[in-house]
Amino acid sequence: MKSWVLLLAVAACYAPSIKAGSPCDLSPCPAGLVCSPTTLTCERTAVDSVDASTAIDSPVLTDVSSPQLLTNDGPGGAIDVSAGGTFSEDISLATNDAPETGCGGDGGRDVFYTITLPMAEVIYFDTFGSSFGTSVRIYAGKQCGQINGNPNCTHDSCGGAQAQIALQLPQGTSCIVIDQHAGDTTGALQLNVKRGGRKGQPLQSGVQTMTGDTCTGADSDNVDTTLDGCVGADDQAAKDLSYFFTVCPNTLVKLDASTCADPSLTHFDTIIYTHAWDKPQVACNDDGSTCAARPERPDHADGSILQSIGEQGPGPFWLVVDGYANACGGYQLVTNLH
Repeated sequence: MKSWVLLLAVAACYAPSIKAGSPCDLSPCPAGLVCSPTTLTCERTAVDSVDASTAIDSPVLTDVSSPQLLTNDGPGGAIDVSAGGTFSEDISLATNDAPETGCGGDGGRDVFYTITLPMAEVIYFDTFGSSFGTSVRIYAGKQCGQINGNPNCTHDSCGGAQAQIALQLPQGTSCIVIDQHAGDTTGALQLNVKRGGRKGQPLQSGVQTMTGDTCTGADSDNVDTTLDGCVGADDQAAKDLSYFFTVCPNTLVKLDASTCADPSLTHFDTIIYTHAWDKPQVACNDDGSTCAARPERPDHADGSILQSIGEQGPGPFWLVVDGYANACGGYQLVTNLH
């Protein structure tokens, strides 16, 4: 009898204790441990099957390499460029959201911008400085969440892979989508935006003949009276009309312009001048020395001529038809942009 008691005592001393990792499907876990429903083992937490010391000592790791989505990858996050300026971002992580209409259907990853104008105005865009081929799609008068139809679209400007465009946009909001050429892999975008501050008509290259009436315009510009050809000229109250054109990078264009090619078709004392949108005037003429007098004023030739005026790109430029003092009226304008 004593031997059985001794054997039971020894067995009790060496009975295995239930600890973390022990099965709990047949017997409950002791205090301090819980039975994990996943592994059916006693653990220090109900959902974690690792040793408690490991769980406490191991740091929580964060994946710092996770890609960060661009705010303007979709139409709802379009960036406002109404103030103009230069906007740069890496669109490598952007997705292809916008319809690829216009520009021959070319497109890939894209980002959205928006511009809001208090009245109709000529706006200039280019993507010079970007590391990939771009298409600029402009949805005039449309919110980015409502784009449809064929946009104004340009790409491969100036013999390169970037885009350059100037156009008149209406009052209100318009959407601009910058699209990457299909197959391009880099994503450094540079978007340059300039506001013209007025309405305008596009001036095409080559010889052009146009007619207009400055009485329908506004006093949006004033002549630089210190320039040769306009010393003493006065247009502080005169209405004017403007023509815009763009010049490519590293390119010099020459401009000829005249309101006296046919004096009978110009009916007021004109002044014409040209300048970059954000720079002073480079040339101005009030009364051209080679102009013939108008039939309405046979005693004085008051037409205007600009000859071989150089403009260096890149950027947008104005050619302005203005009037002396408060004069306005109909005119014929002959130009040669070459």
